[in-house]
Amino acid sequence: MKKLILGDLHREEAPAFSEAWGIELPRSYCDEPGSEHAALQDSVGLLDESYRGVLDFTGADAAAFLDKVVSSPLLQLVDGSGHDSCLLSAKGRLLGAFTLYRLGASHFRAVLGEPVREALLESLRKYAFLSESEVGDVTPEVCLLGLRGPAAAGVLEAAGCASLPGVFEVSSFQFDGARVDCAGAAQQGAYELWIPSDLLAASWRRLRGLVEDAGGLCVGWEAAEAERIEAGIASCGRDYDDEYFPAEVNEEQRLSYDKCYVGQEVVARMRTYGHANRTLVQLSSPSGCDIVEGSLVYSDSVEAGRVGTVCYSFVHASPLALAIIHRKFFNSKSLQLENGEPAEITEIRTRAE
Repeated sequence: MKKLILGDLHREEAPAFSEAWGIELPRSYCDEPGSEHAALQDSVGLLDESYRGVLDFTGADAAAFLDKVVSSPLLQLVDGSGHDSCLLSAKGRLLGAFTLYRLGASHFRAVLGEPVREALLESLRKYAFLSESEVGDVTPEVCLLGLRGPAAAGVLEAAGCASLPGVFEVSSFQFDGARVDCAGAAQQGAYELWIPSDLLAASWRRLRGLVEDAGGLCVGWEAAEAERIEAGIASCGRDYDDEYFPAEVNEEQRLSYDKCYVGQEVVARMRTYGHANRTLVQLSSPSGCDIVEGSLVYSDSVEAGRVGTVCYSFVHASPLALAIIHRKFFNSKSLQLENGEPAEITEIRTRAE
């Protein structure tokens, strides 16, 4: 199993660990992970998100090459700004979702929610092959630390960030003598710090102190996953793979219908004439029984869908899962888990709303 760069440090701080994508992740830093979840809502949480992939696109043709393949209106970006985007296959399937930033006229950066998948990297390099641009996986050099919660802005100011970035904006500041970039995430009150890997340990310790001074906590995987699942955000490689369309996993807000790009004709036809054959929902058990990740969901003994990621929801005080259900069962009142227990689904609000 792979370890995070801060794996040894987390071993000293975290009593329990989880695993995702074959990576060992700190499950929690205290005996009550619910308090970490509460910190994200009420104060501030510090998260090690260095498992997330970071891709850099550089070269004279970087903008022109990317505009032909990604789903968003890239040419509208100005330096220090970004937006949600994705790469589709020629058949309109979702190969990778990311936030795409313009850092300069010939420098763009894609930040993923998960580790870089080789299939995504190969596809991007294939499209870049005939252009004067390069696609580089800089995940080993650029590591993400997250600050989330109502007190996150105050922590950043205490760290020396005089100009707080807005949503999808990037600003730079001097942090303990080193230049650090900070991006405003889509979620209000959430920030991502892009830290050079050789400064990661020192930055974590310094930020941990500032977060604790603000009444916050370091936040492990259990509380972070609960927040994600409660928000209805699917995880690539765990809730879905590259056989799904964006609309099926609530990622349609990443698509532009005013430009041409790989897979655009397919998703445009779906929007105009078709419909999603599957949809992402939240799934719960009225009896409060455990929900097993990867298990099937049935309707009158007919397979209706499959469970994705599962958490203990601190908001609902019960297990909660994301699941993908086939269209014909969207309104079924007789859904059951594999163990025969009844299941209930809740429609997830589209992220464009």
